[in-house]
Amino acid sequence: MSKFSEYLRNLINESGESISAISRSIGAERTSIHKALSDERVLPYKVVQNLARHFNLSLDERQEFLRLYYILLQGEESYRNRQAVCELLNHLSSVEFHKIAPPVASKLPSVNSLIRGEYAVHSVIRSLLISESEQEKAKFHFLLPSKLNLTTELMELWLSGREFYVDQILCFYTQKDASVENIRLLGSVIPLCMASVGKYQPYYFHNTSDAVTLSPMSYYIITPNYLLQFSEDLSCALLQGMPELIEHYNNYYQWLIQCCDPLTQCNTSILDILQEYITTTAPDEIQVMMAQPCTARYYTPEIIHKYMRSSNVPYQDMLALVERHFSVLRQNSMRYYSIFTEKGLLDLFNSNVIVDLPPQFVPPLDHEDILAMLRQLRSDIAKDNICGLITRPTQLKLPDYLSISVSAQNKINIYPTNAFLFGTYCCNIHISDESLCRIFQDFVQSLPGSPMVYSKEDCLKLLDQLTLPF
Repeated sequence: MSKFSEYLRNLINESGESISAISRSIGAERTSIHKALSDERVLPYKVVQNLARHFNLSLDERQEFLRLYYILLQGEESYRNRQAVCELLNHLSSVEFHKIAPPVASKLPSVNSLIRGEYAVHSVIRSLLISESEQEKAKFHFLLPSKLNLTTELMELWLSGREFYVDQILCFYTQKDASVENIRLLGSVIPLCMASVGKYQPYYFHNTSDAVTLSPMSYYIITPNYLLQFSEDLSCALLQGMPELIEHYNNYYQWLIQCCDPLTQCNTSILDILQEYITTTAPDEIQVMMAQPCTARYYTPEIIHKYMRSSNVPYQDMLALVERHFSVLRQNSMRYYSIFTEKGLLDLFNSNVIVDLPPQFVPPLDHEDILAMLRQLRSDIAKDNICGLITRPTQLKLPDYLSISVSAQNKINIYPTNAFLFGTYCCNIHISDESLCRIFQDFVQSLPGSPMVYSKEDCLKLLDQLTLPF
């Protein structure tokens, strides 16, 4: 028996009502509730909502009732993975990028001294990063326990203008339910790639479980002048400054990297980006999550010639790549997903600026051209040529500084938009881990009809309000 049917049975028993009375009250068939209690049938979402209202469930009870329903509907593993992607997107939407003043470091302890206590270890790590990052183009190597997250410390250094590089080795697990933790890792990886503008490079390997450590201090940070070793629980650390030892650890770390795969690839060349678009965009599938709706399939040769500018890039080379890319999108005939927000749609309508195109190459469009694109979008959604979905802001948020696309070739492509601090295409992230790509694809494909997005009818109504003449 499923957990949902058990929960429903308990609600019915506690209410003291008969199933016949409940079914009459919510407008459902009595037999459908009987079959739901024995897991012979899955109730429609509307019926489940009516049941929640009928039993006057509190907010917490309603959330648990719906959570168990979605698990029954989707399967527990799929549900957990989809929730993890949703939580990742909501987290990325809350990350702020703005320039700040350089942090001030505390004095480092003497070398070869043992540091005790988690607070003291954190303090030494922070001071070490601040002092060593003052060196121009300093290079750090990280092997950190899962408990230690240095996203905040590193971001504030990069956002304060420090120029340094970080390599980090991450462990991806392969046991059951490990996908959720692997997705959560992206919650720190993506902001670090963005804040560093490509100076952060994560590598990863797969492991089935946590290995038993044979050393009391198996984790470390290597900087130009120091080696800081620490325990997995951060209860103690040892700061060392012997050049020969630092060189030995550096050489060993380089060997470790050769045994791992790069989790992300970053580039800043506009021509390379366009080529990447072409390589990873299939003619029969594209999934785009971005605050604005994806209008790329409406960039005709006339529109491209009308607006495209050149800025320190060979115009003809760029023009050829742009036309090739958008011709692929115009030919797309199936599984075209555009996930966007109401705020992003209104921003496009009011500003005439397409936020995922660099302003130095594409100026604001004429409002009539924006209207024409939105009318075409409305028509394609109505005809099911495009699956256009507007997110419910209470359920799913999209970061306005990113455009995220998932391709059929198992690649997640992440591009900064104009809303990002350092501008469009300053750091483009490509993730090719197959398990992550499959989970993101499944997430997008599961959105139609889910409570994370508005209905197709509501989406069309909003487009009508913007595009129909008054």
